[in-house]
Amino acid sequence: MAAIGDSFLLPKPDQEVSHLWVLITTPDAAGDAVMVNLTTQRPYSDTTVVFQSGDHPFIRHPTVVNYSDARLVNAAKLDAAIKAGICRQLAPVSPVVLNQIQAGLRRSPFTPNKIKAEYRMRTGEL
Repeated sequence: MAAIGDSFLLPKPDQEVSHLWVLITTPDAAGDAVMVNLTTQRPYSDTTVVFQSGDHPFIRHPTVVNYSDARLVNAAKLDAAIKAGICRQLAPVSPVVLNQIQAGLRRSPFTPNKIKAEYRMRTGEL
C-alpha cells in the first residue's frame, strides 16, 4: 500500500497533463492520507516551498507545491490506479523534502482549511 513520502505521476481529474503528487501523511485505518501536487513554478505560483532540479529525480526546473489543490486520497484507490496504468509510482521523496512540504502546508495561505485540519488531526499537531 502507498505510504508517506511516496510520489506518483498522476493527472488531475479532467486533465491530461500529469503532475508529481506526494503523500504527506501516513494512511489511516481507512487508507486515507493527505496528498499534494508539485508543478512548474509560474509568476502567479504559491512560492511557500520551491524545489530545484535534484531535489527529486522527476524535478528538472523550479517547482512549487500547489497547496491550494491539496486533497485527501485513498491509498488503496491509488494502488488500484497504478495497477490499471492510470498513474505511475516514482521514487519516494527524501525525508528533507517531505519535511519541507509538510511545513509549507502549515504556512501556505493557499492550503484549504479543511486540509490543514485533516493534516493536524492525522499528525497530532495542534
